[in-house]
Amino acid sequence: MNASLICSQLGTAYVSATTGAVATALGLNALTKHISPLVGRLVPFAAVAAANCINIPLMRQRELKHGIPITDENDNRLGESPTAAKQAISQVVVSRILMASPGMAIPPFLMNTLEKKAFLKVLFTPFSIVFVHV
Repeated sequence: MNASLICSQLGTAYVSATTGAVATALGLNALTKHISPLVGRLVPFAAVAAANCINIPLMRQRELKHGIPITDENDNRLGESPTAAKQAISQVVVSRILMASPGMAIPPFLMNTLEKKAFLKVLFTPFSIVFVHV
């Protein structure tokens, strides 16, 4: 692979993932005006998940087309498998989304619950800042 192909692939993946994340965020924000505020708080998480679903497969196009090396128990190369690449890339996408979930999915539920408490109505902004930056 030459450097221009790598830069081109990187640029395409970045622009596509960013566009997908922004489109997801804008689309979901338009829908959240009519439903629970909790759903609106989960929009950033959905945007990050969309970006991962786009970016990772685009960055791993070569593996998807040509496969990843398959070896036996003695590290003898048996060939390349596009099927194994699809499975591995799918697992990476899922794991990246799951790794983002504690920091992006738990605080919205926590803040939604705490916001309903009377004492937090006055302290909502300071608590929001603390929970976002912890």
